[in-house]
Amino acid sequence: MSSATRNWTTFFIIALLSAGSAAAWLSIVSPVDDNILVTLRQSAQLAYVILLVVLLARPLQSLLRKPWTAKLLRNRRLVGVAFAGAMTAHLALIIFRYRTVAELSFDLTGAWLGASAYALIYLLFLTSFNGPAKVIGPKAWKVLHRLGLLIFVVIFAAPQSLDDLSDINYLKFGIPMLVVLLIRLAAWRQSSLRDKQRSAA
Repeated sequence: MSSATRNWTTFFIIALLSAGSAAAWLSIVSPVDDNILVTLRQSAQLAYVILLVVLLARPLQSLLRKPWTAKLLRNRRLVGVAFAGAMTAHLALIIFRYRTVAELSFDLTGAWLGASAYALIYLLFLTSFNGPAKVIGPKAWKVLHRLGLLIFVVIFAAPQSLDDLSDINYLKFGIPMLVVLLIRLAAWRQSSLRDKQRSAA
């Protein structure tokens, strides 16, 4: 199976599983706003878990150097594609909510920010294919994907206000991200020590 086929297969499997499970659940209950919000939270949580895996792939390999961490790192781009699939399902549920709940008002600022975030998601997705990645070059690719990860860390985990710091729903996102960032810091420090030791040898 080619890398492009693997990317598309992963993308559609994750998107269809997330959106399909939400649709199945809503058909059993009822597509009222509260139930749609539950599916939105669940799809966001799935995307968040996948994002954490992307963030952990390299530092885990640096710290542990196990066969499974090496395999995870080799497949990190594919995990990023899965993130795009999960976020696509999330987008489909957002559209479904606005089409279903008539009393919802349209927030132009929120829509613009959301559209910008999804434009970035699909830019990262497209450059996960070998052809577009070669077009922009390895340096631009690295900058784009590192910047994209940073932006999504902020989107998912940064508190919107001080009240969020005591909100249990926020802590579900904030604490795991803090742990992941500490692991990345530990890996960076260990890598720096290795470089110093090599320089001194």
